[in-house]
Amino acid sequence: MAKEELISSLYPPPPPYVKFFTDENLNKLEDWKVNKAQQQQQQQQRELQDGESKEEEEEEDIVPPGELRFLVPPKAPEGSHYRGYGNIWSFEDKLPSLKSANWEQLYPDDDESITSETKIKELHKLSDSLLLNFLELIGIASIDPQQYQGKIKDISLILININHLLNTYRPHQSRESLIMLLRKQIDVKRNEINQIDKISSEIKAKIVKLTQIDDLKSNDSIEFEQFSKRIASASSASSGKDAIRDDIITKLLSDV
Repeated sequence: MAKEELISSLYPPPPPYVKFFTDENLNKLEDWKVNKAQQQQQQQQRELQDGESKEEEEEEDIVPPGELRFLVPPKAPEGSHYRGYGNIWSFEDKLPSLKSANWEQLYPDDDESITSETKIKELHKLSDSLLLNFLELIGIASIDPQQYQGKIKDISLILININHLLNTYRPHQSRESLIMLLRKQIDVKRNEINQIDKISSEIKAKIVKLTQIDDLKSNDSIEFEQFSKRIASASSASSGKDAIRDDIITKLLSDV
């Protein structure tokens, strides 16, 4: 039974009309578009009919027949708002004002013209008002608890205004978060570059050291060959022993 049970947290299956997206239907859709364009050209050449009947015919002919209609994306909704998931959303990515949401605005300036300094001052005022209303609520609850509703509404209105003012900082917060992320990436790249430069300099130093050792070996071999040739030539002469001794002494002194 455990193997037959389905996991409810998996992604939902694709919609049923996904099976209509086949190569055959795509070719049929292209043919329909070509025929539709030809019909429109022929219709433009004819006499214009009534405007209403023409609009109705155009609305009916815009969508292809049968299952080909699922291959055509729907039109974008018209207007400034649309409904989704039971709520009304605006096409413009903008924070709605308190007045548009039918809430009382407790500060005088508009959201577009208010400055950061004014926001800070208004937030301090609202915080003081919130504390004062809370103390008044405690006093009302101690004298007549049934009269708490009005003060609760005042506190809710103050909190809504505070929340709205804080939400006006969202674009600034997003911009600063992006700046911090870019700076972090730049620091990481710089550290990587510095590490690469450090390793490359170490490798260059080792290569230079190895080349110097090879040069010393080659120079020692050349001096040894020259020294042996001088010994061989000096041994043939009558004064070869003195020359060999002088050469040995000079060689030892040069090594020291």
